[in-house]
Amino acid sequence: MRLGAVRLDRLLAAIRSPLGRIVAGAVGALCVLLIVRGIGVPAIGRVLAGAAALFPLVLALEGAQLACTTLALRSLYGPRVPSGQLVRAGLIGYAVMGLVPAGRAVAEVTRASLLTRWVGAARAAAAAARIQVATLIANGIISIAAVVAVVVSASAPAWLPLAIAGNGAVTLALGASVLLAARRRPGAWLGRVVPKAQGFGADLDDVLQAEPALPAGAIGWELLGRFFQVAQNAVFLACVGGEPTLSRALTSEGIHLVGAALGELIPGQLGATEGNYTLAAGALALPVASAVAIALLAHISQLVWVLAGSLVSVTWPAPPLPEGTAGARRGASAEPSVPLEG
Repeated sequence: MRLGAVRLDRLLAAIRSPLGRIVAGAVGALCVLLIVRGIGVPAIGRVLAGAAALFPLVLALEGAQLACTTLALRSLYGPRVPSGQLVRAGLIGYAVMGLVPAGRAVAEVTRASLLTRWVGAARAAAAAARIQVATLIANGIISIAAVVAVVVSASAPAWLPLAIAGNGAVTLALGASVLLAARRRPGAWLGRVVPKAQGFGADLDDVLQAEPALPAGAIGWELLGRFFQVAQNAVFLACVGGEPTLSRALTSEGIHLVGAALGELIPGQLGATEGNYTLAAGALALPVASAVAIALLAHISQLVWVLAGSLVSVTWPAPPLPEGTAGARRGASAEPSVPLEG
């Protein structure tokens, strides 16, 4: 068992290395290229060209999702973090999420590293874990609605509701597992495994025990973000000539969530979401070219915000720590490095 864990750690480390990121990104890009080439570049190009008028709304809805995540972070970090720095960390974290394998987890670590200076390492680590819980539970809840929408649709392939339901069940189970683990003093276990982390572990347990068992505020904000994502899927359907109904938008959301889960180790889930839309085009009553165009439009809108977050990381420096903050008491004067370039 221990040997298997060591091998898994080595595999994850290799994937997250600079070379691993390049290889994973190249594989995803190649998958996209093959899918687009197989369907036909002119057909997909015509669909994308017709989406130009609604694309600003797509970008705005992507920004609304990011705003919801930022507000979820506010509910977890509390008022000690300046609002501007919370926005900065949110944008940089979004950029990281789109650039590296297992991007969501790495993004939360990045946000925590940027905000530790105001709240201390223990509270930042607790917030990073609890925002993951909120994301998982929100994904699970919206997956339930997506399953209902797909079941109602007579045109959906038989595997699709099973895939969405399975993904939703896994996300809910993972979220519940992290919540249960947080109540069992994980810092004490960490201190036993890594003696140098005993102080941090004790602080982490104190923070987790003082927090409500369920991060209801963060879950609420993340769930609102999923509603914006469903609205964005309705706009995508309108962009490609589909019916922008609630049922179809929820179906598209379910397809997206399954593809994102399958492509977790590929930056931006390139190729995975396109492949899933290729297989599930019938559930949306769309030609395959139009269904794949939805995934491409989503990637383009994400890329715009990734570029914005990347620019923020180099043009918006963090201010000096004010006296009396958690970081200042530790004597921290420099911001932790952000793994944008590995």
